[in-house]
Amino acid sequence: MDEALLEILNGKLAKGHDMNRMACLLSSPDATDSLRAAFLSSLYVRGETAEEIEGFASGIMSMASIKPYRKCTDIVGTGGDRKGTINVSTASAIVCASLGIKIGKHGNRSITGKFGSADFMEACGYDFSMNGEEIVRNILNENFVFILAPEYNNSFMSFSSVRKKLGHRTIFNIMGPITNPLGPEKAVIGSISPEMQGMIARVMKIRSVNGYSITSSDGMDEISPISESFLMEVSDSIKTHEVDGRNIIGRRISENNIEGKERETLFNLTLSGIKGENRDASAFIALNAAPALLLNGVSGTFEDSYKIALKSMENGMAFSKLTKITKGKVLEADTVAG
Repeated sequence: MDEALLEILNGKLAKGHDMNRMACLLSSPDATDSLRAAFLSSLYVRGETAEEIEGFASGIMSMASIKPYRKCTDIVGTGGDRKGTINVSTASAIVCASLGIKIGKHGNRSITGKFGSADFMEACGYDFSMNGEEIVRNILNENFVFILAPEYNNSFMSFSSVRKKLGHRTIFNIMGPITNPLGPEKAVIGSISPEMQGMIARVMKIRSVNGYSITSSDGMDEISPISESFLMEVSDSIKTHEVDGRNIIGRRISENNIEGKERETLFNLTLSGIKGENRDASAFIALNAAPALLLNGVSGTFEDSYKIALKSMENGMAFSKLTKITKGKVLEADTVAG
């Protein structure tokens, strides 16, 4: 047995480069599910370090079928908050693309919720099948590309069976938002707990990724429009800021306008927010686009960034961008939904 793997199984801390190698080793067809289960459980029992998580994620990314293209920004959440809200990270990414920010959005279909980021894009008619050249071309020409995780990170499949059998969380619970194969140099990442938020911030710092790690006091993995949220700003250091979405919006919003139990309802609410028709959904989206606008120098304050994002929906820029990146198919979907 590999010596580094044996040490991990015995509860010892691993270096990042060893975890990188473990990702490749255990994704191999030669590795057994029992070995994968032992590895994941050993990490779970003692808890993973930021260096270990970053190393394992880098190993996953190294096996992706496309090459990195770092000159972009990702807006992504860990998911799992079970709030049933609109797909705000994808909507925010579309808003940012309409304002000239190069977006490399990483996402997947929903696992714990009703409507994941890929579910929304699929309902809009977006074509996920692209080669590396087409991906870069879309970023350069349209300021937007959506990277469907299973399309390019096939190594996840090696662990899917054993993850379903294990009755506890694993290191993969944090992998989604930090394994974008493009390796964006900037990111806004939401998480469902302060512990996960801090871990993501440390991983971003190790990678020299500038951005924000976000969580909310009500458990949302994004900036909440109904409670306080906490932003860890990651650059050469990590600084924490508090934002109260209620103060930024300037009014109380109706949760019925940002939440739903059915996929069709969530699609309609998200789309109406992007179109500027659902004021509450638009405000929620603008709150979560604001950090990426700050990060890319579009505005110097959170409040101004919020206003700029909101205006892009109200004046039709955001929906126009969604129409372009779906090659007009969202218009058909909108007609059917209406």
